Amino acid sequence: ILPFAQAATVNLGTEGFAIPGNNWPPGEAPSKAIDGLGGKYLNFGQQNTGIVVTPAAGQAPTSITAWAANDSPERDPASFWLGGTNGDSLTGDYTFIASGLLALPDTRNGGGADELLESNSATASFTNSATFTNYLVVFPILKNGGIANSMQVADVQLFDAANNGIFAPGDTILGVQVEGALVPE
Repeated sequence: ILPFAQAATVNLGTEGFAIPGNNWPPGEAPSKAIDGLGGKYLNFGQQNTGIVVTPAAGQAPTSITAWAANDSPERDPASFWLGGTNGDSLTGDYTFIASGLLALPDTRNGGGADELLESNSATASFTNSATFTNYLVVFPILKNGGIANSMQVADVQLFDAANNGIFAPGDTILGVQVEGALVPE
């Protein structure tokens, strides 16, 4: 297992509309990323944005699923980096768990309280046996970062080996952007 790159810094985002900037509109906050519904999390920071989640309970993650949001496919995550820490969620050293590509379809989930459709998602599986108190999910690459003004995702879920979801509405969640290198990429 490789450590979080020492050159990388996890920056906490805020509500706002600055483009580019590590911020989000009031109705598209980080909590939308783990609510199990079609409403989206949007971050104007674009690449290397994501979430830190402190789940109430859970086992070791062995896969990640992301669901497409309701508009603009160019904003979709095209890759992920997952790390975990048992320390402070912003200053703790993250242990690398997995990274890889995500191939979200151009079809869209509805927004708001609409149901998430599996056909509008992408899953990546990996080998892992470690459980952490905090998970950092970063999206280093967007589907078309050259024209995207933000990153968006309807929902993100980590699953354990028995296919149980690890994140739940009500878990502590922060919107973040990572500056510096993530290892490995």
